[in-house]
Amino acid sequence: MDKRFGAEGKLGIAGGGLVSEESQRNLQIAEDLYRKGKYTDALPHVQIALKDRNNFDAIIQLAYLTSDLSLSSSFSTRALLISRLGADCFDDNGPCVGRFGDSGLLLTRPYMRVLQGLGRMCFDAKQYEKAARTIIETLRLNPSDELYQRWWLAPLLIRTGRFADALFFCQLWIHRDVDRSVGTPIRGGTAFRAPSDKLLPPETEETYAQRAPCGMMHSAALAAFRLWGRSPQTAQLLRIAARTNPGILAKIMARRARPTEGKQHAPMNGPDDAHDYLWTAQDLWMAPDVWNWVNEDSAVRALILKSCGRPECAAQETEATQFKRCSGCQLVVYCGASCQKTDWKRHKADCNQRVEIKKILKNIWKNKAMDSEVCVLQGGLDEWPTVL
Repeated sequence: MDKRFGAEGKLGIAGGGLVSEESQRNLQIAEDLYRKGKYTDALPHVQIALKDRNNFDAIIQLAYLTSDLSLSSSFSTRALLISRLGADCFDDNGPCVGRFGDSGLLLTRPYMRVLQGLGRMCFDAKQYEKAARTIIETLRLNPSDELYQRWWLAPLLIRTGRFADALFFCQLWIHRDVDRSVGTPIRGGTAFRAPSDKLLPPETEETYAQRAPCGMMHSAALAAFRLWGRSPQTAQLLRIAARTNPGILAKIMARRARPTEGKQHAPMNGPDDAHDYLWTAQDLWMAPDVWNWVNEDSAVRALILKSCGRPECAAQETEATQFKRCSGCQLVVYCGASCQKTDWKRHKADCNQRVEIKKILKNIWKNKAMDSEVCVLQGGLDEWPTVL
């Protein structure tokens, strides 16, 4: 989310309170132009913003515009924070580590955004080890993960061969995300130890299948497979992953093309959440040994193959993604347009509600100010949508 709509913006100290109004104003113009894809128009405003060397966000915006990773560390961001917060502000036992980005340390928020941007750019440049190190540092500074960097780390650890660390990390966060009474993992889950190799009891398996985040659950299954091969433990994790979001493995089994960009405003375990996970990790699942492991699991295939969404129709898929999704909600599938059109009267209310929720989430991500009444689910589609 744009800092203008967070604590910094509400308190009138966007940029951590260090940035001049002129620099911040030009950066906001540049960021708005960047979101619209007007990169050439954005560049002059970034260059003006950079005249204030305290504007860390301008550094990372320029790096995005030029795809130059070296720019992200070209200004002495750490030195500036040390000068303001003390020589021990980056020390594990100092007064700041664990609190970076918190409301009590707004001065550190621009620095955290620089780390976030650097991790994303390293991922895009396929510098996976550097991306992983950057996210691990982000989680050390803010274990509660307000920037949601944990969703990136597990696939990065798998890419770099750190399978045990990836599984341990996933196990900690899955447990915490399912049971909110559990405290934040130490160092954001990066105080790595040996992962558990125990089978989950049936009641825990059911709870995870209903409530675990799909991306983390799939990464846990993949890391376990890379660590242990085919085993009862990996079969259980794969089965749970398939239940959290069947759309992920369905597209893998169907050998669909990997998404080229993330949506990043996805409701948990919905179609867009599946899209984002596939964007970060689908190629890892397409390795022949991994793909065969998934495809040959009859229990997983039974979970993934879907029935037509019209209750009166008995048609069922024989191959993954054989049926087409409703282009509105993207949750219900139909064996054909005839069944979808017949079912539209029944499906319309749920479909429109899902569409409105997606619009609201997208607007929040794009930082469009909304009145409270916008959040009220209103009318919707008058015509039944096409199938994809």
